[in-house]
Amino acid sequence: MCSENCAVVRQNKDQRIMPDHSPRYGCSTMRYTALALTTVLTCAAAPGLEARVSLPGFPMSTLSVPASPGTQIVKIKEKKEKKANKGNNGKGSDNKKVKNAQKKKPEHSNDDKTRDKRNVKVKRSKDERARHSDEILHLRAPEGRDMRGLLGAGPLVLLGSDVIFADVPDDRLLRYRNCPPGLAKKDPPCVPPGLAKKGVSYDEWITYDDDRLDAIYLDRRRDYLNHDVDLYDDNLLLNSAQIESLYGLGPTPAGKRYALIDGQPVLLSDDDYTSLLHIHDLASVANLPAGLRVAPTAALTQNELRQTYRLPVLEPGYNYAVVNGELVTLQDSAFETLQLIRIARSIF
Repeated sequence: MCSENCAVVRQNKDQRIMPDHSPRYGCSTMRYTALALTTVLTCAAAPGLEARVSLPGFPMSTLSVPASPGTQIVKIKEKKEKKANKGNNGKGSDNKKVKNAQKKKPEHSNDDKTRDKRNVKVKRSKDERARHSDEILHLRAPEGRDMRGLLGAGPLVLLGSDVIFADVPDDRLLRYRNCPPGLAKKDPPCVPPGLAKKGVSYDEWITYDDDRLDAIYLDRRRDYLNHDVDLYDDNLLLNSAQIESLYGLGPTPAGKRYALIDGQPVLLSDDDYTSLLHIHDLASVANLPAGLRVAPTAALTQNELRQTYRLPVLEPGYNYAVVNGELVTLQDSAFETLQLIRIARSIF
């Protein structure tokens, strides 16, 4: 309204508002005076506004009302400003784009931030790695929680709707590939947290067959492939050959290698292994009490890991896991992908 009707009030001191008696207008002085005063009052109520308009018979002038502190100022650009903008070849808009681009977060920013703050990698020589791995290869898992014995007793199967979850003992749950110990005590049980947040229930999860589980994993795996991660076993405590010997497995097919997730051996392609190494790169190595070592064949729930190895309770959003014999902590997103690798690539 003000931008259309604000009148000229900044006149020269010796200039007066005179009536215009020309036949063109035929209006009295009071008519224009009243309009000018009304417009001035209206503009004064709008801080930081600059407007212009002309009255019949007078040159155009400008009314400027300063903004009060804290007021958001709306500027009406003049022709001079527009010309100035044209003269800078659009640098202002380009700068804005650069700033927005700088604010744009890269993929996995949360994970990278976590890695910077929490990730503590163990730097060990080849001799130290060999000594450490030799120590844990001879450790025995808690009774009833050794995946080596379970795999020898019979093949693993998928937990289906014909099984009542509440009636299954904890040690029997280890036989079900789609309910790894890291997820068995979640709410809902067995369901990866990310899928649970999307509304996947336990009843729906246990209906997924191998093809569906594989598709879910492959979709998640893409997030962990486009990263510079060296494909060397040196990044992990146990290597493929040691896992093969530990479980009495056959030689790996060409282009495959073994890994170990929460006591469960998995057979991985290069892309699978790349995603595993990246997840391990995002993890922080948990500090065990002096003299304690994690049995690599143990399949333990979160609570069992804490109780067995006297570990502290983690803050929400973090989880314990054992990757190739090494205890680590992971954020939910990486932990979930790790569990999907265990489910989709388990040896059974």
